[in-house]
Amino acid sequence: SLTAAVTITRDALGVPTITGANRRDVARATGFVHAQDRFFQMDLLRRRGAGELAELFGRAALPLDQEARRHGFRRTAVQVLTQANPADRDLLSAYTAGVNAGLAALAKTPWEYLALRLTPQLWREEDSVLCIYAMWFDLQDHKGSFELNREALRRTLGQGALDFLAPRGNSWDAALDGSVFPVAPLPKFGFKPNGTPPRSARLAPEPESRFVLGSNAFAVSGAHTATGAALLANDMHLGLAVPHIWYRAVLQWTDATGPRRIVGVTLPGTPIMTIGSNGHVAWGFTDAYADTTDVIVTETEAVAQTYYRTPHGWAEIQDRQEEIKVKGEKPIPFIARWTEWGPIIAGPKEGRYHVLRWTAHDAEATNLRLRDMETVRTTTEALAVAHQAGLPNENILIADADGQIAWTIIGRVPRRVGYDGRLPVSWAYGDRRWDGWLKPEEIPVITTQPQGHAAATLATEGILWSGNNRAVGGAAYAQLGDSGYDDGPRARQIRDDLRALLASGKKTTPADL
Repeated sequence: SLTAAVTITRDALGVPTITGANRRDVARATGFVHAQDRFFQMDLLRRRGAGELAELFGRAALPLDQEARRHGFRRTAVQVLTQANPADRDLLSAYTAGVNAGLAALAKTPWEYLALRLTPQLWREEDSVLCIYAMWFDLQDHKGSFELNREALRRTLGQGALDFLAPRGNSWDAALDGSVFPVAPLPKFGFKPNGTPPRSARLAPEPESRFVLGSNAFAVSGAHTATGAALLANDMHLGLAVPHIWYRAVLQWTDATGPRRIVGVTLPGTPIMTIGSNGHVAWGFTDAYADTTDVIVTETEAVAQTYYRTPHGWAEIQDRQEEIKVKGEKPIPFIARWTEWGPIIAGPKEGRYHVLRWTAHDAEATNLRLRDMETVRTTTEALAVAHQAGLPNENILIADADGQIAWTIIGRVPRRVGYDGRLPVSWAYGDRRWDGWLKPEEIPVITTQPQGHAAATLATEGILWSGNNRAVGGAAYAQLGDSGYDDGPRARQIRDDLRALLASGKKTTPADL
């Protein structure tokens, strides 16, 4: 199904360079090499997104599958495909065919399937979308833990203790706009809010084995570099694994404007370059921790508890009945209970459920539009792509050959009405809700290039940095919300080192970064 010959060469580290006549042929060949090198990893990603791991591993994986099935991403993935534009759908079709061709061309079945005594199943187009949903699970709070933990703290020790022990910011903050939050006053811990003495508690030390994950990204504008082109550094620090989550590649083809060469890393299971450079623009990510999930306290009727209160009256809970296939056993029935806002994640307790509203549940929040980064030529064009791309929300740092740099948030951002999203609330009366998404021109941008973007701020220093920390304050912070930003030490050290580099007067090179 190729339109012309495709060449795949590998360097000493095995990194492939894929050269084809057009983008579709390159996508097919990308699927081929992904399947040859990483099919089992791809299988795990799609099964994690769909909640189908027990089919491989048996009952041990059942809790993970039940957790995932609650969100119903296989059916949402089909919706994503249905509304995809023809060009993206065509690219995905070519990639899928390439994956299955690569799997079929292997001389032996991947060893993991031999160990499991199973046969790998063919790839489907929606499986690529499920790989993206696996990343939604990995990068965002799909259990409502952030809000529930803070609500437990507030209930136990009071609002003053919540403000002090879980502050919105601290003295380590290194926001891009220089914003800080005032230090909360020390609360009175002698009594609970209801006046009764608190129970004694023993504080356990943090376990030595605890993983502390975090990504770093930083950029220097062309005004401070040896070549006049901007520089970008990015390390996406997900958990260590064998194989590594990312797959390095070089993609080359020719279109109506001339030759294309894209260098960076892909996510096996998807046909696009996740981060990298097209020669004109480079882009990289860190997890944004913008608030895209809310726990909704939902009142139920007292008898059967099958109806819940909404602003327009009582509505019936929808039971989505499924079966989870379990290796070596009969399929196990599973029911995901859904409201108009999202799935029920806990309850009923005292006549109330906890419901999770999550951006990922909307099919329009996931797409392949990030692939347009492969052909942009300026930071301005890249910012427009970032605000249309449907991915887990990330800080995206951008640098271009003309010397400009920019930061913004990629992905959909909910528009909250009536509350800040920090604690669970009721949506039963219509005064608190999501009112669609922020428009692209409302999403904060920090850049060295003046432009007509309504929410843009100039990066006057000519440097940008991110370490999963809070990036902005004020009205921009209120729009993005907070789902657990990292404290600022990593970002602050990066910022201070960049400032020291600029203060030295030396023109920056890649080795300096």
